[in-house]
Amino acid sequence: MFTKPNPRENAPCNILVVGSGVVGVATGKGFTRKGHAVTYVDVNQERICQLRQEGLMATTAVHVDWSAVDVVMLTVSTPTVNNRVVLDHIKSAARDVGHGLAQTDKFVVVVVRSTVPPTTTEQCLTPILEQASGKEAGVDFGVCMNPEFLRQKTAVQDFDRPWITVLGSTDQRCASLLNKIYAPFGGLIVHCTPTEAEMIKYVNNIYNAVKISYFNEVHQICEQLGIDSNLVGATVARSAESMWNPLYGVRGGVPYGGACLPKDTTGFMAFCEDNGWDHKMLAATIAVNEELEAWVPPATAPDEIGDILAAVQNEQAAEPLLVFEKSLLNAAVAQKINGSSYIH
Repeated sequence: MFTKPNPRENAPCNILVVGSGVVGVATGKGFTRKGHAVTYVDVNQERICQLRQEGLMATTAVHVDWSAVDVVMLTVSTPTVNNRVVLDHIKSAARDVGHGLAQTDKFVVVVVRSTVPPTTTEQCLTPILEQASGKEAGVDFGVCMNPEFLRQKTAVQDFDRPWITVLGSTDQRCASLLNKIYAPFGGLIVHCTPTEAEMIKYVNNIYNAVKISYFNEVHQICEQLGIDSNLVGATVARSAESMWNPLYGVRGGVPYGGACLPKDTTGFMAFCEDNGWDHKMLAATIAVNEELEAWVPPATAPDEIGDILAAVQNEQAAEPLLVFEKSLLNAAVAQKINGSSYIH
């Protein structure tokens, strides 16, 4: 489900930020500026001293007054080692939080802000919280996956002015509370499941990486042709519909077709091969599309879906986010896509 926040629906909360790196500090300072009481928790005593020198409340988990805590934000690092995500730090943090939950009768909302693989919140962290606390998630405490979309150099500014906030929870109390504390920041708020929220974060970053790699391949071909790749890229950023229409191509399970895309992808691939140039991403794109062509999605509503996409195109995406929001909020039509709900 997509909602517009109401800034007036806000009440101060006692927020515990576990992990005081870039994301943790940006998160904590942002909520502090909105009137919430924020305490940082870290295992590094030197880091705690640094935060205190800045005038911030900071301590270790064992010294937290858990009876006063409303929300816990887990912003612990989840590094990759040998290309695999290491969850040791966040598991340990979840265990500490679980021990804290055992010390309070309040319904505390535990929010996972760290980037974790899909299913981690529900299948790994929630059981740890339950075991350590002796309580039941959804009954005695809540769990939410709230991925961050902060850039390292502008994390504080990005938190203060989010273009989108994703709240992944199956508990209405969690969703309601977090909707209220995020409302004053503005931007679109998306409600979904924890696993969907985890997937959104990875797809978001991977899409950015794919785009960069794609234009790097384009750059290499332009170099072979002796032309300006930056001019090509900057122009395509304005001409390609997928750049300015947020709905373009995001409906899964449907291959691209029509008069132009199949012809131009295979034709340009052959052109590259004839010249001995690699275009791995185009080759992979064609291969994925060929695999999908034999499969036809069930129960689509092409006329109604087409009406939505036409409306988006006609508006020329002067306000892309508003177009995106307005179109996705048309639940009656969206539910016909692939025979299931397109919004949550």
